[in-house]
Amino acid sequence: MPSKALVTGTLVCACLTVAGCTTVRETQPTQTAREQLMLSTAADLASAQIKPNVPQGNSVYVDSSEFTDDAEYKTKYAVAQIQSQLLADGYKLVGSADKADTIAEVSNGALSVDQADTLFGIPSIPIPIPLTGTVKTPELALYKKARRTGVAKFGVAFYNAKTGDMQDIVGPVYGFSHYDRSSIIGISWKHQNLLTPDQEARMAGETPPSSQASHSD
Repeated sequence: MPSKALVTGTLVCACLTVAGCTTVRETQPTQTAREQLMLSTAADLASAQIKPNVPQGNSVYVDSSEFTDDAEYKTKYAVAQIQSQLLADGYKLVGSADKADTIAEVSNGALSVDQADTLFGIPSIPIPIPLTGTVKTPELALYKKARRTGVAKFGVAFYNAKTGDMQDIVGPVYGFSHYDRSSIIGISWKHQNLLTPDQEARMAGETPPSSQASHSD
């Protein structure tokens, strides 16, 4: 029979190990802010290409019934960006088809994030430990690259609201966002089109470059 002191010591070590591996998060959304930025940036870039050959000033009703409605994939944001682009191009938006000169039927072929990871070295290995669960060995990477690509594919059909005659078809248009992280023997760098350098620094909890420059003047 193990002594009482040995059992107590084992339990204390187990508790300390578990405590050391615990990560506390204030919220648990299904997506990170970075993933949401990738989807919305791809939607921005695709929407900006919608330039229909339809008389400017027309009243347009945007029909999004063929646009997949999924909050997780920022589809409502994407539809709103298409509407904003039409407004910027000089069209008037109306809330129903009977008030429109033109109906814009929007559809999405893609709005998601792909990932690809490359590692030269020794990956982290999970090791089961009695009484404490599973711990992972440190990753030893000579070279590592994590690539994330946001993809948006939209199409818009414009037709006469009264006669149903086709006026124009725009698309498919594509938007691509990316966030790549690479490292060689501990030296790391990023390449992304989601945020400005100041915004990226703020998201990482760092001092923005513009603030550093102003303090040095």
